[in-house]
Parts: sequence; structure tokens; C-alpha cells
Amino acid sequence: MDQVQAAEVFDDFLIATDDQIEWLIEEAKKHKIALTNSPNTPELLEKSFDIISEELNEEDIEKLIVIFGRYLGEFIRLNYGGKWTLPLKDKKNVNFNTPVITGHSPIEGLEFAPIRVICAYALRRYKGTIRRAIDNHIHPQILDLSLEAAQERHSKN
Repeated sequence: MDQVQAAEVFDDFLIATDDQIEWLIEEAKKHKIALTNSPNTPELLEKSFDIISEELNEEDIEKLIVIFGRYLGEFIRLNYGGKWTLPLKDKKNVNFNTPVITGHSPIEGLEFAPIRVICAYALRRYKGTIRRAIDNHIHPQILDLSLEAAQERHSKN
């Protein structure tokens, strides 16, 4: 797929987002889950995903992951800022040709890949996966390896 085609697919992705989010909100309501823009949204997304995906086959779960990813991306965009983008410049980028949110974090250029986050949750079903992913992007911790390097040098002596 060339960049023009990828951009067209991305535009279609964005156009379908509102309808798919509305579908997800209604589907969650059927299970007495109110998906609203609230502090407990990450936990409600996990609960909703578990219930809605329960009887689905693998192909339908893949589609559901994208729908939930759209919702999560919009949650990040609306609460923390940023915008949907499609990384197409660097083919080595892990998020190449995958819709991401950028501009949501104090770290310039950080890409939040909501579909990948939902996929990670779907694979393992570890409670708190979505919350941790959000926290890691919104409140990133700078990893200081200098202390570890000093300890390693000291242990060699």
C-alpha cells in the first residue's frame, strides 16, 4: 500500500470513528455499563471488552479491538489533548501505518497507539493494562540508567 492509499484508509478510519464509538456505548449499556468520559473509563473498557468479546470468534475479536482502540484514542484525545495521526515517514517505526495519538504528552513526538493497547489487553486480560498504558504516556517517568551503570561498575571491582 502506498502513502496515498494509506492516507485514504486512515481518513476512512477517522470517518467511521464516531459511529463505532456510538455502537460501543450502546453495546456496553446492554450490559449495564455506562461508558462515559470519566476517571474510571479504563477499567470500564476492560470490563466491557471482557463481556462483549466473550462469545466472539477470533476475526470478530480483531474487529472489536479496533473499535475499542478508537474509543480509547478518543478518550486520550479529549482528556489529554493531541490528535490522531498516521506515522508513514519511518518504516522501522513500530507504529508505522497504525493510527496513533500524538501531542498528548509532555514528551514531544510520543505516540500513543490505542489499538495496540487494547490488543495487549485482549491477549492477556491483565486488569489495569489500559490504566498503566495511559499513565505511562501521560505521566512518563524518565529512566535514569546512570545509577544502575554505577552499581554495575562497583560490583565488578
